[in-house]
Amino acid sequence: FVFLWLRLNVSSWFLATVGIVEIFFSIPVGWFLFTVVFQIKYFAFLNSLSIFIVAAIGADDIFIFMDAYQQSARVKSWPDLETRMSWVYRRTGTAMAITSATTCTAFLCTLITPLVQIQSFGIFAALVILIDYVLVMTLFCTSVIIYHNKYESRGCCGGGCWKKNLELTPTDQARIAFEEKPEGEELKGDRISEFFKTKMAPFILNQRNRLVLFVVFAVWIGVAVWQTAQLEPTRETEQFLNEDHPLQKSFTILGNEFPTADEDLGLPVHYAWGLREVDRTGVALLLDPDNFGVPRYIPDMRWDGPCQTGLLEVCEEFQSLPEYNELIKRKNALGTVSCVWEELLPFYVNASQNLGHQTSDGSYCEFVTGKTWKQTDTNYTIPPDELDGVISDFLSSSKLRSCVEPGTSVRGRYKNELGFDGTTLQYVSISVEASVLDPFSRKPESVARAEYDQFVTIQTKLTERNICYSSSADSTSTPEPVIMTDLNEIFIFMNNQSIYVQTAIQSSLLGVAIAFVVLLLATRKLHLAAFASLSIACVLVSVTGTMVLIGWTLGSIESILIGIIAGFSVDYVVHLAHAYETADSEDTAARITESFSTMGISVLNGMITSIAASIPLFFCQLQFFHKFGVFICLTIAFSWIFANFLFMSVLAQLKIPIKKKKKKNKENVVIAAAAPVAVAAQVEEETNQQQYANNDELNASGSNFSEKELEC
Repeated sequence: FVFLWLRLNVSSWFLATVGIVEIFFSIPVGWFLFTVVFQIKYFAFLNSLSIFIVAAIGADDIFIFMDAYQQSARVKSWPDLETRMSWVYRRTGTAMAITSATTCTAFLCTLITPLVQIQSFGIFAALVILIDYVLVMTLFCTSVIIYHNKYESRGCCGGGCWKKNLELTPTDQARIAFEEKPEGEELKGDRISEFFKTKMAPFILNQRNRLVLFVVFAVWIGVAVWQTAQLEPTRETEQFLNEDHPLQKSFTILGNEFPTADEDLGLPVHYAWGLREVDRTGVALLLDPDNFGVPRYIPDMRWDGPCQTGLLEVCEEFQSLPEYNELIKRKNALGTVSCVWEELLPFYVNASQNLGHQTSDGSYCEFVTGKTWKQTDTNYTIPPDELDGVISDFLSSSKLRSCVEPGTSVRGRYKNELGFDGTTLQYVSISVEASVLDPFSRKPESVARAEYDQFVTIQTKLTERNICYSSSADSTSTPEPVIMTDLNEIFIFMNNQSIYVQTAIQSSLLGVAIAFVVLLLATRKLHLAAFASLSIACVLVSVTGTMVLIGWTLGSIESILIGIIAGFSVDYVVHLAHAYETADSEDTAARITESFSTMGISVLNGMITSIAASIPLFFCQLQFFHKFGVFICLTIAFSWIFANFLFMSVLAQLKIPIKKKKKKNKENVVIAAAAPVAVAAQVEEETNQQQYANNDELNASGSNFSEKELEC
């Protein structure tokens, strides 16, 4: 559709082809800069959305350039193509530079989030938009020159495509038409431009119409703000497929429709001794996605008798203390705990004292679960110098099954509780099952945070008890913190929910602020920058409020989309603001009319192309692409509405004058500079003609110089 709409508006298969090639060529060039120049190795799945972004923005830039080129034929009498293209280049380059800079910066605002997939997407999208702008101002500009010289005045019927150049170029024809028009009359443009000039501008300039628009916008913004205030983080894992898809329905039913039973697995939460926080020095996932840091172990840990006894006591407290009844899942009135010491210590007692209990006759499991091994006369703890060998035998016995969880090998049950590298015990952990959280579903952040805080409280108490410590320390030394974590990333998801909210708020506000600064620098008019930023803020609130109305919650994709709204919505209001600021008249009404006349069609074409590019995404089964299509459609539609009706109405209502600085006419300067050369050439010509007239030999020779040759 983008290609066909380009062809319809530029009226050239050649330009439409170059335009669509230029748009999509920005993807591999951006990828080259992303991976080769900047050496970024993390290429997120989100980056695939850049193709839709550049299709919308790239087509908009082409429309801006071509509309300015076509309008240039009606605004002035151009002496040559170079002067004409210089005007087009300067007129469009500034506006497109502003929009491209703002959009790129808005995407780079995603760098404030710690989530690497969002960072990767922001950088890649910014590079693609930058390359698209460069290609429009170079490759497409060059193709317009070729189009002017070869194809603009020719058709493709009757051999027209193969005709030689006409004597009059399109620029010459435009100059003649401009000079021959009656004085005081303007050359008419296309029907859409005339509609914006004769219909749209008078509509905005009508006081009654503006008051109605202000009331409508005020009511809508109030509703949008109210809905935006109700936006909350996602409460479940983001759906991969559309909710109507049969496979997604089965996932939803299995995860939500069946009640939780006592036999269901709760979230395993681990408390580890012998570990420190991961050393993340030099970690840069964008540059090295496989480097998550280096695990750190506490050196020379003393896994002596008091340490083993203390860990066993912690296990028994988790099982029996009433204060954990609501936090730890209960089975048979006991807390669900995975404690390797409940089986490792009786294994050692049975082997070291030759008690002869066997797994085959069930006596061994009775010995373990009945805890008769604690009633022996000798010490049941393992000597530190024998501990590594006992653990090796315990884990390597293929026939040894867990007595706590029948049918499971001890290696399989305690693979996460023992950090044993084959020769040395590095760390030990005790895991409990949470009663509220489970490893398969995602709870709201408030629920998960309440459970998390309780587990952190236990972590603090265990650290203060200083059960196990390094040989270089003692029981009175500052205790090493006990590490608390889960391996199912439930707490990571909980933290990400908070990050989504922070990223959405920070990115959106920063995007609006950057748009204001860029607009202020570009227009150097405070009120234009302020009103344009107000329009962008209205788009932000409107899109966010609509997201809530259609039932969206704040997940990763929504957080990204809200963060880039400012960059997406800046295009149309910037083009109209720039056209208003550069208009020749000092009268507000005349400026608004000229703005609509010059930029109305460009903004409309950009809006149609962007919305049409998003419509196919509506039918995607993948939720990721479906939501992005809806977002593009909403953002572009609201941006066009607020730019044309609110922004221009505010300018018309307030009538803040813009004093135009007096500038020297560049064309007059060029003519003045060329005058001495022209006079010298005329004098030389007259001198030569006089010499030819007085040259007797030349006249006698009967030379047949034509009048044209003598003029030459």
